[in-house]
Amino acid sequence: MKGPALNLHWKLLPYHPNRSKRFVHFDVAFPTHDIEFRQNSSYGVQRTSLSDADLDKSAADEKLVKMTINFQRGPFEWDIDVKRDKGIRVRDVFEAIHAAFNVPLTPHEKGLIPHHRRAAYEEAFRLRCKLAPGLPIVEQRQGWKRVDMLLHETLFRGLTQPKSGGDWVLNLSGSVPVSQP
Repeated sequence: MKGPALNLHWKLLPYHPNRSKRFVHFDVAFPTHDIEFRQNSSYGVQRTSLSDADLDKSAADEKLVKMTINFQRGPFEWDIDVKRDKGIRVRDVFEAIHAAFNVPLTPHEKGLIPHHRRAAYEEAFRLRCKLAPGLPIVEQRQGWKRVDMLLHETLFRGLTQPKSGGDWVLNLSGSVPVSQP
């Protein structure tokens, strides 16, 4: 049985100009220390790293010690479990999402890849390896990861809860929405 509906911290919800204080830029292909606030201004895009205080905010308005986040794209379906006895923080959610996609594909998952899409996944893999912090050859040796199956749609667009009290759904996209100054 699922618990009552919770209000998540605004950083974990889809961006909305009336609710969100700032736009959170989180590319799930990269470590969570790269997460930043972004805002358009007359000087261009202003970028500010999230502080520990930002990341250590409670994930919900009530103490939450376990949450399940569902993600489905094409033939791939993954559950992301987030747990913390002292209460889940924004940081815990972001780290669990990144960790879930930073996993090499299993033989079963590789078998789900449609043959006609392999070139696109290979392109996503090569680009990720090129952009990864550290040596590209190290990433290449690890092979395809779940993140490569996202085909460049790796930008966090918030969590939604289709059924009150149910599991959360991870929303990702490949484009950055325009935020107003």
